[in-house]
Amino acid sequence: MGSSRRQLKAMLRKNWLIKIRHPFVTLAEILLPTAVMLMLIAVRTQVDTQIHPAQAYIRKEMFVELGKGEISPTFVQVLELLVAKDEYLAFAPDTNEMRMMIDILSLKFPLLKLVSIIYKDELELETYLRSDLYGVCQEVKNCSNPKIKGAIVFHDQGPELFDYSIRLNHSWAFSGFPDVQTIMDVNGPYLNDLELGVNTIPILQYSFSGFLTLQQVIDSFIIYISQQASLNTKNSEPPSWHSFDTPSPLKIPWTQFSPSTIRVAPFPTREYTDDEFQSIIKEVMGVLYLLGFLYPVSRLISYSVFEKEQKIKEGLYMMGLKDEIFYLSWLITYTLQFAISSGIMTLCTMSTLFQYSDKSVVFMYFFLFGLSAIMLSFLISTFFTRAKTAVAVGTLSFLGAFFPYYTVNDQAGPMILKVIASLLSPTAFALGSVNFADYERAHVGLRWSNIWQASSGVNFFVCLLMMLVDTLLYCGIGLYLDKVLPKENGVRHPWNFIFRKCFRRRKSTVEHSTCSSDVSIGNISFPRNDDSEPALEAISLEMKQQELDGRCIRIRNLSKVYTTKRGRCCAVKSLQLSLYENQILALLGHNGAGKSTTISMLVGLLPPTSGDALVFGKNILCDMDEIRKSLGVCPQNDILFPELTVKEHLEVFANLKGVKEDSLERVVAEMIDEVGLADKVNTVMRALSGGM
Repeated sequence: MGSSRRQLKAMLRKNWLIKIRHPFVTLAEILLPTAVMLMLIAVRTQVDTQIHPAQAYIRKEMFVELGKGEISPTFVQVLELLVAKDEYLAFAPDTNEMRMMIDILSLKFPLLKLVSIIYKDELELETYLRSDLYGVCQEVKNCSNPKIKGAIVFHDQGPELFDYSIRLNHSWAFSGFPDVQTIMDVNGPYLNDLELGVNTIPILQYSFSGFLTLQQVIDSFIIYISQQASLNTKNSEPPSWHSFDTPSPLKIPWTQFSPSTIRVAPFPTREYTDDEFQSIIKEVMGVLYLLGFLYPVSRLISYSVFEKEQKIKEGLYMMGLKDEIFYLSWLITYTLQFAISSGIMTLCTMSTLFQYSDKSVVFMYFFLFGLSAIMLSFLISTFFTRAKTAVAVGTLSFLGAFFPYYTVNDQAGPMILKVIASLLSPTAFALGSVNFADYERAHVGLRWSNIWQASSGVNFFVCLLMMLVDTLLYCGIGLYLDKVLPKENGVRHPWNFIFRKCFRRRKSTVEHSTCSSDVSIGNISFPRNDDSEPALEAISLEMKQQELDGRCIRIRNLSKVYTTKRGRCCAVKSLQLSLYENQILALLGHNGAGKSTTISMLVGLLPPTSGDALVFGKNILCDMDEIRKSLGVCPQNDILFPELTVKEHLEVFANLKGVKEDSLERVVAEMIDEVGLADKVNTVMRALSGGM
């Protein structure tokens, strides 16, 4: 048989010839994705961009005054809300200084005594918050298991160093508390390239929740006692919190102490250009990109199922084509096609849609999706035996794999849900378009250095990785289903064929115990009838030796049953026959006697219902790949390519059969002369008459 290299070369040449014989179809497959991009570019040119100058935001309407009761509630309002909801403000640790602080604060805010609770240390507080007893009060007053709205935890209580943390219940903010770096980043206000303009949400979250109010009160108290301590030091009195209990003319009463007004304003923002096109098209960009790939995907599904429907695929297998070579040839063909499409799209969009992104990232984005689309098309094709049905349903299925995008495209959604949805490559492709829109809008662009950074809750690197994973996943599932799903032609393998030794390729010739002649399918059984006395022709010692040496074809109790609307129809029933070397055997019978069915089972076009056959010692159930290396067959129907000429067909078959390359031209020419087609050597198959 032909080597794998020669077979692959022959199949690639066959695919190339099919493509060039349909030039307009091939050009449409390559250029339609680009056409969609060109339409988006045309829309892009009609949308204006707006330039926003740098803003300092040091103006009255941008200020948030802490504890003034508008955006930031007063401490009294915070305490009243706690009393109304029967919730508490926790303090830790339980020290004399902490109790003294609460007592002093209560002089100015009496309600604090009603809503404060002290814990031994932070560990005790956290243990309670995580316990099953948390908040179990059932509306009982002075409950020992109250709900904690917030906590003030001191790590150092002076007199020279004060270190404390404010911990609030996450539900207190209307959308959860942001990371502190989003409002106060030590690396500067411009760290996030995607942040265009001012974002007031973090400030409002810390203001409305009362966080800033609590911070203002505690800081005011610390400032107050520090001032009093400095007065005591000047009078040669040791600084002590207890000294505030004794009256002194130098001390300012806490109830009269008022801190300076504190205002909060956003960081200045840089000048930026707001690309309205990217923000408008962001939600539908994924499906628009996807539409450009529908036609090439439908054509690939059509090619795959057409060769199955016309029995071309099994015909090639009978000629000795290796299973993996068939799939690899189409994979390489469409990989090159999608690579060309991806390159053209990258060139067309490099100065418009993806002006700021790395061009290699853009190419890889489209190319990886093309690879996953090839494998998804192959996976879809395994479920169909009719090309027209496959194209209609398969194309809709491919498009339907995009719609989970609208379910998971939520910035606050969990990443694991987006990863699961990305097992459908069109969804992963659409999620990646969100990153492109965000980074292009910011005039930053996606680059290999920032694909790790998420935007709008989507990580572009994860999208690329998932499209690669999808490619491998679809490939594995498709190859498996192609073997085990019911089909009109070819041998159907059992679901566990991967684990059965019978289906492993071996060079040694053995008879397999798993291939029994007594097989029962449903309620139909075809046992060997040892009591019957069939009419058998006596054989010579030489024929007997051929049976012992495995140099003949032995059909053992072979049966084939078709399931029809009228019931089950037995086409071949318990056929037992031996065919020897140097003999010609003819099967005679009326229409429907089972002649074609028997030959189809021997060559692997149809799986037998029961029984088996040995072809030179190899079982048709287990070793069909090995059998086909020495098998030749002329099928009842044409298994030829409509686009290929007579000569091109013979060249493909000669390469599959392993004809030597230096004599290939001569052998092909001789064969053409023998069949009398010398004048039709360059005529395509569909132009030949039925007898040719």
